[in-house]
Amino acid sequence: MSTNYANPMTYVAKGSIEEAMEWVGREMTIEAPYAVNEAQIAYYAAMLEDPNENYWDEAAAKKRYGAIISPSGMFQTWIIPTPWRPGGRPEHGPVYALEVPLPCETLINVTTDSAYHAPILVGDRLTFTDRIESISPLKRTAVGEGYFVTTDTVCRNQDGVSLATNTNVIYRYDTVPANDDTAAPSFERPVVGADVEKLPEISLPITLSKLVMNAAATRDYFPGHHDREYAQGQGVGDAYHNTMYLQGFVDRAGYEWAGPDAWLVRRQLRMLEPACRGDTMRTDGRVVERREENGRRLVDVDIDVLTEHGIAATTQLTFDLDGWNGSK
Repeated sequence: MSTNYANPMTYVAKGSIEEAMEWVGREMTIEAPYAVNEAQIAYYAAMLEDPNENYWDEAAAKKRYGAIISPSGMFQTWIIPTPWRPGGRPEHGPVYALEVPLPCETLINVTTDSAYHAPILVGDRLTFTDRIESISPLKRTAVGEGYFVTTDTVCRNQDGVSLATNTNVIYRYDTVPANDDTAAPSFERPVVGADVEKLPEISLPITLSKLVMNAAATRDYFPGHHDREYAQGQGVGDAYHNTMYLQGFVDRAGYEWAGPDAWLVRRQLRMLEPACRGDTMRTDGRVVERREENGRRLVDVDIDVLTEHGIAATTQLTFDLDGWNGSK
C-alpha cells in the first residue's frame, strides 16, 4: 500500500492527555530534504502572482543578498518531505505537534508569530529544531473540542546561522455539534481614520486550480486544503488555503507597499475563518506606526485578509525600510 508521506495526517499520534503532557519541553531536529532551490520559489511566487524581484531576478537579488531568496512565507515548505520516496517513511513529519499523543485526530492551524533574522538563500541546506512549548487544557470551540499545542521552531543554515524563528499554535480536536456557547468569537476591526496611510489592495480568487498550485508550491498535501469532503468533516464549508498561502498573500501586499529593498522583520498572523474554494481573498492594509530603532527605519503595518464572508485573518507586519544588513 502506498503512503503519502507529505500528508501531515500520516504522523498524527493518538494517546491520553497524560501521555501528551510528558511531551512538553521535548525537541526534535531534522534536516530539510532538499536544498533551497529556484524552482520551488518560482512555484510559490507564481501561485501568489507575486512579482517581487528578489524571487525572480538573480541580478537584483544578488545586489542585496548574494542570491535569490526564499519568500518568508515558505519557511515551513522546506521541511516538508515528498509524497513518496524509495527509502520509506521519514522518521518525523513536517510538524512536531502532530506527533504529540493526544485523543484528537484532526487539526487546524490557529496563529503564527515569525521573526526573520537573515535571508534563506538558494543553495542553503536548512535544519529545523522544533520544541513543544505547551499544551492547553481541553477547550471547546466553534469547530470542536480539543487542545491547543504551541511549538517553537528555529531554522538554521548549513553554517549554523539562525535565519528565522516561529511560534506556532495548532488546534488538535474532534468535531462536535456546535451550540450557542461555542459560536466563533466575534472580531471587530478597528476604526480607521481618513488620514491613515493605506496599502495597495491585493485580490485573488480561490479556485480549484489555485488550491492545486498551493499543494505543489508548498508540498503541503493536508487533505483539508484540497478535499471538500474532508474539509466539511472538519466543520469547514469547502477546501481552504493553508497557512503558507496566507503568509505569502499578506507578505506580497506588504512588500508591494514597502518595496523590494525593504526587509520583513516580523509577521504575526491570526486565522479567524478559513478562506475556502469559491471565495475571493483580498487584503485591507494600513500603516500603524513608523519609528527609528538603532538608526533603522521600522514600520508596523496591519493587514486584514477578507472574503465575502468577513475577516479570514488578521496580521501585523514589521518592515525595516533600510533593508537587511548582515551586520545587524
